[in-house]
Amino acid sequence: MASIFVIAAGPRLVASFTAKHLAYLSLIGIFIGAFLAVAVPTWAPVGSGITAIAGTFLEIFVYKSLLSLSNVAMRKVFVTATVGGIFTGSVLPFDAPTALFAASVCMALAVALAASHLDPDPATGEGRFALSVHVRRQIILRARPAAGLIVLAFVAHLASANAMPLGPGLTGGAYLAALALLWLSAIAHDDTSHISLIRCLVLISAVVCAMRLSGSFGAEAVAFVETALGIIVWTGIIVVALDLATYAEIPFSTIMGGVYLLLTGPAALIYLVSLAAPSLPAMLSSSLADAVIICLLVFCGLYLLNEQSLDDLFWGAHDDEGKTSNDDEALPATGAGEASATFNNLDLSASPSATASECETVDTIARLAAEAQLTAREQEVLGLLAEGRSAPFIAEYLSIERSTAKTHVARIYAKLGVHTRQELISLVLSAKGLETTER
Repeated sequence: MASIFVIAAGPRLVASFTAKHLAYLSLIGIFIGAFLAVAVPTWAPVGSGITAIAGTFLEIFVYKSLLSLSNVAMRKVFVTATVGGIFTGSVLPFDAPTALFAASVCMALAVALAASHLDPDPATGEGRFALSVHVRRQIILRARPAAGLIVLAFVAHLASANAMPLGPGLTGGAYLAALALLWLSAIAHDDTSHISLIRCLVLISAVVCAMRLSGSFGAEAVAFVETALGIIVWTGIIVVALDLATYAEIPFSTIMGGVYLLLTGPAALIYLVSLAAPSLPAMLSSSLADAVIICLLVFCGLYLLNEQSLDDLFWGAHDDEGKTSNDDEALPATGAGEASATFNNLDLSASPSATASECETVDTIARLAAEAQLTAREQEVLGLLAEGRSAPFIAEYLSIERSTAKTHVARIYAKLGVHTRQELISLVLSAKGLETTER
């Protein structure tokens, strides 16, 4: 319900109030809700509801302040802080009321630290989400990847929902394992569509179900993997949403509300259905359910969430001729200099004309390539990267192996000192703006 409220009311509230004021109101709401939930038993449901809605809003505002960091720094801060916070909350000997108010105090500290990034300076525009990326894209949610994400959310929930409590040692090991996997799949290298993270979720969910299905593993071993999976699902999906928010035109509150709905929706739906069919929980924890989940994961990983569908979702869909979902003109099949001339979907409205903008972009890319001592092929790849094209798309477009395309991308990143496609596009646009100012 909190997620639905954020999706429905979030954009209007953000438009009507400053982010800082909404953050303070949310913080007050958390303390009021916590007090009602703990001190007034008859108002406990109301207090819990207020806490959930206010807490969701406040988390969104704190997350949004992370967008002022570079993409890599944002991922590192969020993953480390979230996993560390969950681990601390699971090992400290807090009862429920103490944990509720302790969490409220932590949120207050987070607001205090993030307050300077919540609203802009009217004169400079700085101080509020100084995004490292200045490119905006209209994200089109297509049926296949959308169905894949929903299926993955459901089966990952079913695979991790029955984890039993572990001892401190095993709990710490599960959190460290989850942190390591998140670091490798979402932080260690650029993968804007987060294909590595999606594959990690599919694989670990299948491993959990296979372990339960075989019956050869102890309950603690299964619970260990289930615990790690639950952390990766929750933290990993929010990491994807934060990256998406750096360039999507969709309001941030809508993105995060949808993500929370994706994370919490399966549990809510299963609970509601189980009220009408009490035998449902037992069926979902049976061996047959594990076998069905494995089949769904295979179908999801191979078809619904393949590399191309994910890239279409996160960076604009392209048809077989290389056109974008917005019916942009196809890329010209010409040489290195012209390959970068299209630069579609970027926010270039300030330019006098599209043609002039494209010429300036080509000149900017040529200058960056010369300064970084890029080869002719690397300059060609740079032009395509500046459009937001993925390594698989570049490989197909240039008729080279994917491994070769990824090698070119890695070398370009190293020579230009960037880590993600968003940062590279920001670099190109910043360099272009500087050249325009100098002229």
